[in-house]
Amino acid sequence: MTTDVGAFVKNVRLVRLVLRVLELPDKTITFERQPGAELGYRYPLAEEFLGPDAITVLEELADNNLLERVFVAKEFGCPKCHSVNLSLRLHCPNCDSSKVERQDIVEHLACGFQGSQAKFVNDTCPKCSQPLGQIGVDYVRQGTQYVCGDCDQFFQAPIQKLTCTRDDISFNVSDAPEANLYNYKLMPRLEEEINRAVNQQQYIQKKIEALGFKTRSPAILTGRSGVKQQFFMVATSGIGFMKTNIVMDIINAGSTEEVFSLYAKAIDVSAFGVLFAAIPSLSEDAKKVAKSYGMTFVEAPDLSSSAERLVKKFAELIETPEERMLEIFGGLGSKQGKPGQAA
Repeated sequence: MTTDVGAFVKNVRLVRLVLRVLELPDKTITFERQPGAELGYRYPLAEEFLGPDAITVLEELADNNLLERVFVAKEFGCPKCHSVNLSLRLHCPNCDSSKVERQDIVEHLACGFQGSQAKFVNDTCPKCSQPLGQIGVDYVRQGTQYVCGDCDQFFQAPIQKLTCTRDDISFNVSDAPEANLYNYKLMPRLEEEINRAVNQQQYIQKKIEALGFKTRSPAILTGRSGVKQQFFMVATSGIGFMKTNIVMDIINAGSTEEVFSLYAKAIDVSAFGVLFAAIPSLSEDAKKVAKSYGMTFVEAPDLSSSAERLVKKFAELIETPEERMLEIFGGLGSKQGKPGQAA
């Protein structure tokens, strides 16, 4: 991701995330411990918008002074996978077994045998087979020590090792890398940039509503699949069974994958049409895909100019005769293959 804060707002997923974080009282993205997560913790809110690369993106934003790292804890990580989901296990210093148990140690004075209390079955010495006798006279307690269940050695201090629950490998604490766990708080600089983006969003809404449409931005529609689909904006006209939705979005990679994904979402919500802005541009293959599916698009170098071009293209479309509108947006229904329009 670029270090230019102005270019940040081209990434719609990030803009949506920040708008959501601005609704939080402390404006902070927090982590949650989840044993099944790759690192033992996750940022669910960030992943909702950014996907599996959320931590990488958050770190880039922090490096660019757009997010503030808020220190939470310093922990040990796995030297192999860096997960902090570790367990502390005790090992025998003699055979390295983790089958160790803390027990009371008894010394039988008559024969000198020392062992755990459990060894003296029926209060009989396992070495000389004589009764244990009277405490302080025939035997004494040597205190509590650890006993290995495999080699029968007893010792005062077991070796402490960390075990990664993900890779199931054990290692000494001294070999474990340290990991800082952070929450991420919005910086004022980022808030200002997002406010500019919001102003552009409101500008688009105002212009489209002036054309007789109702708008929602960002908009979430539940598709026929039951999945909630999110769009930059939805423009609605009509009511009841005559109601039509034109979904609008902004894509920043300009790839065929993004176009396919947007088309699939539009189909799922039974959209009448799709209008999207590609910042800064679409690949040639992506243009072919968009046109073949009847998707209308504009290309713009930044968010500000994309807002103006989206409004202009939308106005052109609704002034188009009904037959031409069906031709343009027909790719979402039975008339696939009709060409879209590009600015």
